[in-house]
Amino acid sequence: MRFDLVDLRLILLVAERGSITHGAELAGLALASASARIKGMEESLGAPLLERRRRGVVPTAAGQALLHHARAVQNQI
Repeated sequence: MRFDLVDLRLILLVAERGSITHGAELAGLALASASARIKGMEESLGAPLLERRRRGVVPTAAGQALLHHARAVQNQI
């Protein structure tokens, strides 16, 4: 499983904003592209990263773990 910096930045923005739409906008991605990237990450990990709710998304336990690592990578750049 390998994620690029765009993937990691996207998941951070989505979690921060609580919205795939807003996270995609901030990452400069089309919504369809962002959704496909998130789906690819979830398939690669074999676990959902986000719980979809009526008013946005929240990270699952697997999502929280990935966010921890994504922040560590971001801080090293």
